[in-house]
Amino acid sequence: MKVRRASVAGTFYPKQPERIKGMIQHILSKEAKLIDYSLGKNHILGGVVPHAGYMYSGYEAIHLYELIRYSQIQFDTIVILHPNHTALVAEDLSVAGSDVWETPLGKVEVDSEFAKMLKLPMNTEAHQAEYSAEVQLPFLQLLLREGFKILPISMNHQTVSCALKLANLIVETNQILKRKLLVLASSDFSHFLTPDLAYKLDQLVVKAIRTLDAQQIFDAVRRHRISVCGFGPIMTLVEYSRMLHKDAKVKVLRQGNSGDFRPSSSVVDYLSILFYRPKFV
Repeated sequence: MKVRRASVAGTFYPKQPERIKGMIQHILSKEAKLIDYSLGKNHILGGVVPHAGYMYSGYEAIHLYELIRYSQIQFDTIVILHPNHTALVAEDLSVAGSDVWETPLGKVEVDSEFAKMLKLPMNTEAHQAEYSAEVQLPFLQLLLREGFKILPISMNHQTVSCALKLANLIVETNQILKRKLLVLASSDFSHFLTPDLAYKLDQLVVKAIRTLDAQQIFDAVRRHRISVCGFGPIMTLVEYSRMLHKDAKVKVLRQGNSGDFRPSSSVVDYLSILFYRPKFV
């Protein structure tokens, strides 16, 4: 059995299980009154979630994960779309070559059947030192029911064509396997700008996301040189949601930045965004 060991436990989040639980519970206690629980009554398709250290971006991430918990949907597989910050591999897209991923809270099985049917390269290096998928796992382990599997997919080449290809592969594969899927796009937003400028630029990306059109997201990011590190995963989630349901909706749950924890004139922006289908449809 190939085990992907935790690489950022003790830095991005605590190393001790009780400290992880305590930190997430503390974050939830601070944010619970701001969470719109009525959104959890909808059919949740996925969401955009940040991947920085919990002290910085956990307050945004908890909004999405708490709504997923509240929905009580038993997901079979959590697809975690993430960028490649290390640039150690050449493949445009790759799935994890491990059988399980481990955090201090325990092991989570990879949906190997789904991974193989995607017919994408399997690359251990693309995932081993990459934190943007790993940091999602403790939230999932604590807030979701046991029994789910994960499928981390690395996007080294963030283009509209790659996003469309991957979204199609996920939809077509699941037409065969019929998993109850949750698709997460792991991404931070503007990096190392003043809070006002970061917010202004990221509103251009949010506006494009609301159109559910990958090309508009790509154009906004490139035209204005917005440093959204996971815009490829976001584009994939947008196209996946649109392919599944023409009536898919988008809701920004929370927006903040690293300056909320440590005041600074140079911050990183974090957003959590819910993708859903209204339940009355």
